[in-house]
Parts: sequence; C-alpha cells; structure tokens
Amino acid sequence: MNSVSKVTYKKKSRQMNTTISKDNPIAYFCAEYGIATELPIYAGGLGILSGDTIKAAADMALPFIGVGLLYRGHGVVQHISDEGLQTEGDYVFDPLENGLEHVYHDGEPLFVQVHLTELDVWLRVWKKSLGNGVVLYLLDSETDQNELIERDITQVLYSGTQENLVKQQLLLGIGGVKLLDKLGITPSVYHINEGRPAFAHWQLIRQNMDDHGMGYEDAKVAAIQKTVYTNHTLVAAGNQSYPPELIKAYSAYYAQKMGISNDVLIADGLEEGGGFSITRFALNTSRRANGVSSLHSRLSAQNWPEYDWVNITNGVHHSTWKAPELLDSHTLSSAELWNIHLKLKKETMQYVQEKTGFGYNEQNLVLGWARRIAGYKQLPSLFTDLERLRGILKNSTRPVQILVAGKAHMGDTGGKQMLQQLIGNFSKELAGSALFVPNYNIEVAQHLSRGVDVWLNTPEFGKEACGTSGMKATSNGVLNCTVADGWAEEVTWGSQGWPLDHENISESFYSTLESEIVPLYYQRDEQNIPQAWIEKMRAAMDLGDEYSAQRMLNEYLTKLYTV
Repeated sequence: MNSVSKVTYKKKSRQMNTTISKDNPIAYFCAEYGIATELPIYAGGLGILSGDTIKAAADMALPFIGVGLLYRGHGVVQHISDEGLQTEGDYVFDPLENGLEHVYHDGEPLFVQVHLTELDVWLRVWKKSLGNGVVLYLLDSETDQNELIERDITQVLYSGTQENLVKQQLLLGIGGVKLLDKLGITPSVYHINEGRPAFAHWQLIRQNMDDHGMGYEDAKVAAIQKTVYTNHTLVAAGNQSYPPELIKAYSAYYAQKMGISNDVLIADGLEEGGGFSITRFALNTSRRANGVSSLHSRLSAQNWPEYDWVNITNGVHHSTWKAPELLDSHTLSSAELWNIHLKLKKETMQYVQEKTGFGYNEQNLVLGWARRIAGYKQLPSLFTDLERLRGILKNSTRPVQILVAGKAHMGDTGGKQMLQQLIGNFSKELAGSALFVPNYNIEVAQHLSRGVDVWLNTPEFGKEACGTSGMKATSNGVLNCTVADGWAEEVTWGSQGWPLDHENISESFYSTLESEIVPLYYQRDEQNIPQAWIEKMRAAMDLGDEYSAQRMLNEYLTKLYTV
C-alpha cells in the first residue's frame, strides 16, 4: 500500500472506536513472553518486555489479553565448553507442571484450526492466568491431529528455515485472532508487538467480511482501525524480509477467500527492492505505530516517515526486578541502604559461585554487563586494552570485579566466536577478576541487576532501541555507565551514573573507571560508608521510578490505544 492509501485509511478509521472494557479488552500479540525462568518461551529483551507488560496489566486490573506461541524449550540452555565455545541444550519442559493450564470450551479441549497451503494445522491452547482477569493464551502445534512435521512448527523460537518462521508467524497472527473469536472475546484494539504477529490482519479482514457483510476495502479499513503496532528495533534481524513467492504460497488461500488477487493481498508488505518486509506490512496494516524510546522513535520516523509515529519509552515491572528490600528505599538511612546493597551483593556472589564454581570478594567494586551477545552490543569494546584493564581490576588497594552474562543466538557464529575469545581472556589475562556467568535467563538477570555496583552498556549508537536492563539496575540503585543510546539518551547523566563516548567506548570506559568510578566507590567516611556513592544510588532509584511498566501502559492507553 502506498502512503496516500495509508492516510486515507487513517482518516476513515478515526470515525470508529471501541471503548476498552472487560467486554472489549486489549489483545496483545507477541512472539515471546518472559514471564518466569521456568517457562522457556522467551529469547531476549522483547520477551522480557512483553512479560513485564502483561504482569503490569494484571497489577493495574487492565482489560488485557496476551496471545503467543508455546515453545518446547529446544536449544534454550547455554553450555560452555572447556574451550569457551557455546552450544545449546534442551530444557525438559512440562507445561502443566510449570503453571500452564489447558483451555476448554463448552466442556471440550479447545483447538484452533489454521489453513497453511494444502493442509490445516491444529493448535491446542494453553493459558497462564496473571490475575485480575488478565490471561496469556499460548498456541501449540504439538498435538495428535497434526503430522510430525506440523507438530514441529512451534517447537523452537526464532529458529529453522525462512518457511518455518513464516509458518510460526501465520499461526500466531491468524490463529490468535481465531482463538479470541472462539472464546467470544471482541477486542477493542489489537496490539501487534513487533512485526511477527502482523498476519492477524488477514484474519481480521475475513472476520469483517464474514461476520459484518463488508466488502474487502471496508473490511480492511475496519481491521486497520483496530490495530496498532510497536517497533522494537532498527536492527535488520528484527525487521525480517522474505521472498514474495514464499508469502504468496501461503496467502493464496486467504486471497481467494476474500475475492481478491494474491498480488493485492501481499502488496502491503512489498518493498521497492522486491522483498516482503514484515515491518512494512505491520506499518501498512495498523493505524498508529510507536517506538520504544525517544531516540528510537525519531529514527523510526526517519526510516518510515509516511506513518503515524508516537513515542512510548519502555518500562520494567518493578515487582519482578526491584529487590523487595528496596521497594521503600526512601525511608532508609545511608547506613541501612548500604547494608542492604552489600547483602544483595553477597547473595549475587554466592549465586555466581554456585553457577561457576568461582567466587570473589563482594566488597570489591563490581561491574556487570548482561544481555544478548550480538555484534552491535559491542561487548569486546570493554576489553580492547587488556593490560590497562588488568591494572585497574587487580589494583591491590582498590580492586574491581567484572561479571558478564549473555547468550549468542544459536545461529550466530560470530557472536559465539566473540564470546569464546572473551572467556579465554577471563581465564588467562583477567583470571580472578572477570567471570562469565552461563545460561543467562530471568533468574541470572535478577541477581546481577541487584547485586553489582555499576551496570555497563556498550551498544552501537542508534541500534539499542531501548535497553531495559539498565532500568532494572537503576531501580536497585546500581549506577549505569552507558552509551547514551535508547532510553539512556533521555537522561542527563551526572548524579545517577556516567555516560560513555559512543565514538570511543574503550578509552571512555577506562578513563571514567580510573578517574571517577573507582575513586568514588572507595571514598569512605569513618563508618566505612561511601556517602557520595550512596547519593548517586538514591538519584538512580528516583530515576528508576520514572521507568516503570505501569507508566508505559498508561502511555499506551493515552497515546496508542485511544483514537
């Protein structure tokens, strides 16, 4: 669809609106959800964000329904060989034993049928109740009605051939809309959280045509009016493109049912270069889009200027990420706050020791870096001058410890090689002062974001759409030392932490560590309390209060969901 048609749809869509209520909830579609460590249905930041979102919706008693896929834990366990090479193992996962329930309808197990080319794929349905009527529904192709090859479609998150990835997206989008219809749920708005669920649009058109007697064009307008979209990254891997022929193989059935040509149906996703862009498709089939930080929203509007963009900076679920002892930190004296921080640091040290077999002195200044291992995250920038860094870390009077955690995607050979080299440095030049914590997951992230002193973030400028790990850390009084990208670009760093020069991260990191961070941490009063450091901790926690998932959801309500 061209931009002129897009504007026409927007103008028409603004004439129609459904109030959000229990009868007409928000339907939130996402490919992954980071609800808990024991539910292996997330891969990284997108899943953690969607998990925080649905938990915050439950806290707020917001009419909210989540829709996703049930993955089976294949390849989610990170193993590190003696040579430092990452391999992946499977997590043995029983949905029932981990808090999921079968969904029944009219006394029978509920199944959803989705047509893919020449066959129908059956999806059984699971649910996770979050409280206050908020439910996450998960679609699962592992059921006896399917042949083995179809059962495998939802087994693994973000893995397999392009065709299998497209199949997952079709099952999520089309199957999710069908599921809500079977349950008698009529959403006020469909929130497409990242582009993968965007094929929901085709089923919404069919529903409007079948249930309301609309022609194709009017049905499309009505579908767009009820759909909003969030972009989560400018990185190519998060904005997938597929050969049009592949999409046509699966769209032909739906085009025929709508009485239109296949070329017309897939036009919304076609780029000038000829590929079918899932991001372009999501933008053309929604009435409004948002970025997830001020900088990301500006860059998104530059990349796709013909669309209606608003900014809603991400937030985190404080009940998940903030240490319970710090929930009422404003009432704590400096000595109380520092003792709680030391307790959390000790708990993290003990946890790391259990995971790695190696301990460290938690009284030392401890730095943490934890997120997906990917090239644009630039973890190696911290280790370019090992001799200088070793001198900083191993200073006998002011020692420093570094903790690193993260996974490379199973198909990211470059990320695995990067990690292997770093682990080699940790076992040689930086032995005793740098530790890698394996199998990064929610539990590891909770310990590290609470139990270090400084949180490091080193992305290539403009590619960290938001970066919520820094929000989790700052809510616990952990000071950020970060490239001012994503959410960090919105902050005037000074009282809460330190900015890094994105054009020269290594030198900026070493010099800031030597001249500011280390001296401030070891500057103590007569009770051995770092009063100036604690002032920064308090400012950090105040900053963290501003970046809650509840605040984010309230902005969704006023900026994105409301016409």
